[in-house]
Amino acid sequence: MPSDERDSTWERDDARYRLYVFTGPDDAVTTTDIVEATIEEALDCASALSQDDAQLWSLALVENDARGMRGLIWLSGMDYNDLPDSPREWQRRRQMQDRYLRARRRRGESVVLPNGLRLIRVFPEWVSGWPLWENFTEDYRLTGPGLGLTDSLSEALFEWNEAWLSRDENDPLPAGWEAEGHRLVGRLRDELRGVAEVRPEFLR
Repeated sequence: MPSDERDSTWERDDARYRLYVFTGPDDAVTTTDIVEATIEEALDCASALSQDDAQLWSLALVENDARGMRGLIWLSGMDYNDLPDSPREWQRRRQMQDRYLRARRRRGESVVLPNGLRLIRVFPEWVSGWPLWENFTEDYRLTGPGLGLTDSLSEALFEWNEAWLSRDENDPLPAGWEAEGHRLVGRLRDELRGVAEVRPEFLR
């Protein structure tokens, strides 16, 4: 939104950044503070310490609140060991995972997360089929049978996407559609346990 540059009352140039780097299948974390640096220098540090995105990483601004207590303002990603519970946090997890998987694809490595799991995305699209996707692979769009899902779950996912298609673009969502999406994601996680992480991308 437009702003008035005169509404700020102070400024500083001694930012402290905190870089989180997650390694191994258990996402063990190492944190490093980068002090009196520009954002470009902090991002260069992130690239170097993650070995050019060979590890998952996130970056935060370290600040003190009005009580003088230290806290973090996330700039890229988040604490990967915290399970997201809002659309914004899922977006931050997506930022980290996509960066990591893109780098693996670039290096010719298998496109899996550090724990060896595939990453399956769930979101509807304006085309008939299954709302299942896998980034940076040859088979970007997936099918329920191709993933080895049970017939009942495969059919339910197909019908869920068809319900999205049954409306005009600006029409409201069908009643109960989003709640059904949450239920289907839960079933999908159960069936793909030990095979893939399921990332919902239809959340508002």
